[in-house]
Amino acid sequence: MGLNDVGNLLLAFASICALGGLASAAFAGASASGVGTRKLGHYLTFGVLGFTSLAVLMLAAAFLGENFTLEYVAYNHPTIVGPWAWLYKISGVWAGREGSLLFWEWLLSIFAAFVAYKGLRKDDKLSSAAVGVLDFIQLFFLAALFIPLNNPFKLLPPEYLDPATGKLLIEAAMNPLLQTWAMVAHPPTLFIGYAGLAVPFAFALAALFTGDTSKKWVEESNRVTVFSWLLLGVGIGLGSIWAYIELAFGGYWAWDPVENASLLPWLTGVGLLHSMTVYRKRGGFKAWTMFMAALTFVLVLLGTFITRSGIVQSVHAFQQDPLSFWLFLGMMVGSLAVTIVGIVIRRGSLAGNDSFERIFSKEGSYYFNNVIMLVAAVFVAYLTLAQSLPKWLPGGGMTFGAATYDSLARPLGIFYILVMAVCPILSWGGQGFDAFWSRAKWPVAGGAVLGAGFIAIFITSMLPYYTPKAGTNATAHHAMAVIGLLVAALAIALPIYLFIDGARKRAAARGESFGKALGQILTKARTQSGGYITHLGMGIILVGLIGSTMYVQSFEMSVPVDAGSKLSAGAYEFTVQELKEETAPNGDGVYTLVMDVTKNGKDIGTVGPRLVFPVQLKSKNQSTQKVALIQEPLKDVFVSFAGLDQNNQASVTIKFFPMQWWVWVGFIVITLGGGLAMWPKRQLQPQAA
Repeated sequence: MGLNDVGNLLLAFASICALGGLASAAFAGASASGVGTRKLGHYLTFGVLGFTSLAVLMLAAAFLGENFTLEYVAYNHPTIVGPWAWLYKISGVWAGREGSLLFWEWLLSIFAAFVAYKGLRKDDKLSSAAVGVLDFIQLFFLAALFIPLNNPFKLLPPEYLDPATGKLLIEAAMNPLLQTWAMVAHPPTLFIGYAGLAVPFAFALAALFTGDTSKKWVEESNRVTVFSWLLLGVGIGLGSIWAYIELAFGGYWAWDPVENASLLPWLTGVGLLHSMTVYRKRGGFKAWTMFMAALTFVLVLLGTFITRSGIVQSVHAFQQDPLSFWLFLGMMVGSLAVTIVGIVIRRGSLAGNDSFERIFSKEGSYYFNNVIMLVAAVFVAYLTLAQSLPKWLPGGGMTFGAATYDSLARPLGIFYILVMAVCPILSWGGQGFDAFWSRAKWPVAGGAVLGAGFIAIFITSMLPYYTPKAGTNATAHHAMAVIGLLVAALAIALPIYLFIDGARKRAAARGESFGKALGQILTKARTQSGGYITHLGMGIILVGLIGSTMYVQSFEMSVPVDAGSKLSAGAYEFTVQELKEETAPNGDGVYTLVMDVTKNGKDIGTVGPRLVFPVQLKSKNQSTQKVALIQEPLKDVFVSFAGLDQNNQASVTIKFFPMQWWVWVGFIVITLGGGLAMWPKRQLQPQAA
């Protein structure tokens, strides 16, 4: 029995367990007690985890052993050498179409087994139904893996392999752009987020199936939802870093369809988390929460649908597969339809405390939060899919560029962060404007001071890099930037004020030091504190986004490669040292343009943007760029080398990205805040009598 036979057999056994788990959950739900059947379903779910784990381990072993009898291993093995080569080999498991689906299913089986493990101790119909839904989703993914284009255990045609040495007779290897540290970490974190967001969907359906629409399902899935949304955000952030450093297109976000696909569930995930808060604390937004859970899961599937269906053009997309097209389309439509039907059927028990009389109330802010996130997700999804839509629809058949997305995202994003910033000082039910202002005046004062600083930075460190574009109203452009900076100032000042004010009051009430009181707030009220820190991070990111997307200056120049040749960009002068040619340990050809850099006549160092010709693509004359960065607190200087032009001069691109570091710092702060919010509370042990 060959490697491919064993791999497919493991997938078949996993499918049988998933089918058995689904059947057990269905039978237990229809029976009066069903205790034994429910437990059987949980144990079968553990079986899915066991078999998929073995399949993933087998595929990883094939990469480590360079077993090219598997087509997937042949076309996705890395060529990098050195002490970390093993890590890049393992990353081959999720580098391509087939392996990424298997990896996703394996992660899903971990979440399903976790839910099953918790359910064993409770033995209730809600958990059993949720496990059944997760088993159905697993069955769907396992079925997708048996489609030939998705099967990671498909054999390589024998004529492509030397039977004596086991070496490949064709040019095949992992895309050189994927052989970076960011791509080792980016897909797994993204897929963890994707897989985990199936859990709130499963519990929402379980609540509809069982009729238990209390807050129990939200409490069971809340921390998994926060964790999954957090990891999805980390994955998006790592992907942005990879794009910025490795793709060398001159940015970190291009509104590519696959980039958009990862953003969509993150957006609706924000709405889902806030809806869960209202559901849990106030018994409101019940239908909203279930719908957002389903929509978030459907948008997760949409990402896979986009990359595998061929309906949109993207540098990230895989080969078109009609079977995957109909399979994923059916799953998306079915998931949303079942949820909507369930909400309609259970509408009586889903009636809750949804109304609000004042806009200045927490209910009002949560409502606007949901609407903004839903509208943003719908618009981005529509623009992304527009190229594949019928021409009789608005925008049908058209491909929209970054300018269109920016015109939507900028005002909507600024308004959203304003709503988000104000929310913590609003009260349930609202107290009128006077009561609101009594809580808002000091944060607003702090925001005004911070805003003045941001305006100064805007004038000195952003405005000089403004590059007018055709059809752009400069006055409106600058006005939006200034408004955005003022909103960011409030978003940053308000959580800082809340921490200071809360610690000051606690210290006075309990006789603690300010530092101890602040530490207690951070560690004891983790969910609330994590939310405040996340809001702080969003404000920091907004400053970075305004600078690094609205005030970018670019220079595209050619310079002789002779030592001493110079080129200038703004206050910077670059002097060529040499064009260095090397051969990397793995055989790649590397060309480095070494240049000394001065700023206003002062030496600030040396840069060396590189051009790499991967050994496995030499016959195709393909290359990848490795950018050089000069990173300053208020600006990044981005330098890329694209090769030699027809005059044998080096083609160099230099870009200035104001406030770029603020994007990365804000991303880190959001990650810390989300991590604090999802950190589990210690379970109190009963005292002995």
